[in-house]
Amino acid sequence: MGFSVMRNAGSAKLSNESEIAKKCDRFSLPWTGLLAAAAAYMTFSVLRYLNIIAAGDFQTFSIVFISILMQAFPFVLIGVFISTAIHVFIPDAFIVRLFPVKNGLGFLTALFAGLFFPVCECAVVPVVTRLVKKGVALPVAVTFMLSAPIVNPVAIISTIYAFPGRPDIMLYRIVFGLLIALITGIVLVLFPAGEPVLRKADEKNSRCGCPEEEHHHFVKHGRTPHAKNEALKKLRIFFTHAGDEFFAVGKYLVFGACMTSLIQTLIPKSIYGSLSSLYTLPLLIMMSAAFLFSACSTSDAFIARSFVGRFSLGSIMGFMVFGPMMDIKNIMMLIAGFKRRFVLKLVLIIVLTNFIVLSYFAFLIK
Repeated sequence: MGFSVMRNAGSAKLSNESEIAKKCDRFSLPWTGLLAAAAAYMTFSVLRYLNIIAAGDFQTFSIVFISILMQAFPFVLIGVFISTAIHVFIPDAFIVRLFPVKNGLGFLTALFAGLFFPVCECAVVPVVTRLVKKGVALPVAVTFMLSAPIVNPVAIISTIYAFPGRPDIMLYRIVFGLLIALITGIVLVLFPAGEPVLRKADEKNSRCGCPEEEHHHFVKHGRTPHAKNEALKKLRIFFTHAGDEFFAVGKYLVFGACMTSLIQTLIPKSIYGSLSSLYTLPLLIMMSAAFLFSACSTSDAFIARSFVGRFSLGSIMGFMVFGPMMDIKNIMMLIAGFKRRFVLKLVLIIVLTNFIVLSYFAFLIK
């Protein structure tokens, strides 16, 4: 009996520690972006005080930084609420049924499903993982993962808003995004993995807290939640998930806006002029920036616009097409759901396909 009491106490302690850890993680999310912005602002203030940079540079940094955030955050909020609504209120089984078994129709559905299920790259990887688990063909699921953030209506509207009077930029982004997504899917058909690509996870750890999972959990244990309580629970999950996702996405936007403002302020324009005669090096620079900034597809167009006049349209397109397909947070989520060998293969295919297709585009419009 004493051993049982000690075991229960130990379990309760572990449970409490786990809850505290979760609360600390959730508490730290809102402050990450704010601390990054504060650190950048303080650094610039010290440099200005030491006369390392001019007052005009400080003003330029502030204007660029604040303008990017003010214009991008409304679209981030809209994208987060839509993505969270799909995650909470639309069952996975309904989405899976939309994808045909055959690759032909499957690819067609995958290319344009993002118009009706507007998820950005921050939320599409878990959806793709569940699609593969439910039996959707891997090439079709990957095609959906790459195309959905680009044909997301919120991303389309934000691109039009970021580049007023230039609807061709929005069209280029959609056309090349769909083309690269389709080529990547076809490559995976021609060169299949040959082995299971999903990580084996314990069923207890695979629960995501989705409303449909909670409902099955209650039914399994002989308890059916009241409809009113279930609705309140869904609303609580909705706002909790939306808040977490907003701060998770927002910190990357703050970081990207900060780095963009620093680049525009500290790097002389003469350097960009020497790069204008090339088209592969600026493309690689902008693809690398998109990977490091990891901005959401609903807001990255505002960061890309700030590079107009410094980089060519072809290299800017590399930022807006490659960024939604592959960045730091995408790789971390892919590794959590898929085997490392497959993730490495997929990253190489995406990088090479983007570079080849967009290099050709940059050469044509040079």
